[in-house]
Amino acid sequence: MIKLTGIDKYFFAGTPNEVKALDNVNLRVAQGDFITLIGSNGAGKSTLLKAIAGVISVDAGSIEIDGRNVTNLPEHTRARDIGRIDQDPLASTAAELSIEENLAMAYLRGQKRGLARAVTGQRAEIFREALKNIGLGLESRLKVPVGTLSGGQRQALALVMATLSRPKLLLLDEHTAALDPKAARLVMEITERLVNRYQLTTLMITHNMEQAIRFGNRLIMMHRGRIILDIGAEEKNKLTVPDLVTRFTSSSGSVFDDDRVLLA
Repeated sequence: MIKLTGIDKYFFAGTPNEVKALDNVNLRVAQGDFITLIGSNGAGKSTLLKAIAGVISVDAGSIEIDGRNVTNLPEHTRARDIGRIDQDPLASTAAELSIEENLAMAYLRGQKRGLARAVTGQRAEIFREALKNIGLGLESRLKVPVGTLSGGQRQALALVMATLSRPKLLLLDEHTAALDPKAARLVMEITERLVNRYQLTTLMITHNMEQAIRFGNRLIMMHRGRIILDIGAEEKNKLTVPDLVTRFTSSSGSVFDDDRVLLA
């Protein structure tokens, strides 16, 4: 489903502040993989997802999605095949629009839009059915402004929006990091349910080592722009958090000292 070959990305290139955010990254992702991505701050995780989505361009290498070279394609061209959620609930939804209007925007992602009504009776029924799957009762509140919802409800809605058109790829960038523990657990339950229901190929960044171990069938750890660990399902199921910290130290030659991750 995804093939990354020799990906490099620099920020502030040619200046004293030059940073190599991605350093010769090579990655193969199979159809249906649910990969958790973890690493210390500045490891290159978010940069990697943004490069795949087309939010930023790469300086070297190639990106293929489902056999198609998308390296030089803009973000809006890739949008139809990719569902993406950032960590800020306010960024994934439009507060001033209603639930059904937000869903209509997601439903039409990557399509040409004319002057016809975005929310039709038929589409509203599609939206209700999609919302029933997350079990929060939002299917009876389609005309409610999204700005009145809690952070957890907004991220749950964002998940429905990101998966509504059955994308080839789902990219989750710490989408529970800004939520309280109860809301984060709920959103992760919904995430797992939707990924499994639709067999979505998924890359999920998390700052929580327990989440990284518990969810998905594959775990990748990054450090200084490189992939230093790629752990499959069988080995992953036997891991503990101390095991993962030890593996990081062994593979990177550095001590894992990101308190945000260690204390999560």
